[in-house]
Formats: sequence, structure tokens, C-alpha cells
Amino acid sequence: MLVNRNITVGSLRTSVRLEPEFWTALTEISAREKLDIDQLCTMIDGHLGELGRTAGIRVFIASYYAADKDARREARIEREIGARKSFTKSPRPYAAATGRAFA
Repeated sequence: MLVNRNITVGSLRTSVRLEPEFWTALTEISAREKLDIDQLCTMIDGHLGELGRTAGIRVFIASYYAADKDARREARIEREIGARKSFTKSPRPYAAATGRAFA
């Protein structure tokens, strides 16, 4: 089921039909980026290229979440690498990590 909502893109008032999940995502992204939905849609509209407005919004949402997932994955890897580096700097990594000495 598509939900029709009015938005303002630049100075143009228009309507966009999206699935409820996309409206929810657009609301979440605009809150994260500290923009209102109209400002976010205006920014998206400025980078549409060959896409129509509705398709452009869908592509933006998918790209936004994909980039966010990649950033979180990279941050996790960096944390793991940092933990490994500090683990290997210890003269006795096993003892430092477990609190036990070798027998």
C-alpha cells in the first residue's frame, strides 16, 4: 500500500507516494541528519540525475542505510584490530587476558 504525502522541494509543493516503510526511513534519516523531510527531499532532488523523484528517494534511502552499515562494519573492524594490537603488546598476552599464569 502506498501512502501519498505532500512535500516541498525547494519552492515547489508536490506529492510523493511511498510505502509506509520508506516514509518511516525518511523520517528517521531526517532526524539523524537534523533536517526536516522537505529539506532532505530538496537535497535528494538536487542529485536525481535520470531518476524520477520517488525512485530517487527510494535509492537514496537504500544507499544511506548501506553506507551506514558499511561504516558500522568498518568501525567494528577497527575496534577489533585495536583490541588485538593491545593484546599482543602485553609480554604475557594469555595471562593479561585471562588473569591466569601459565602452569
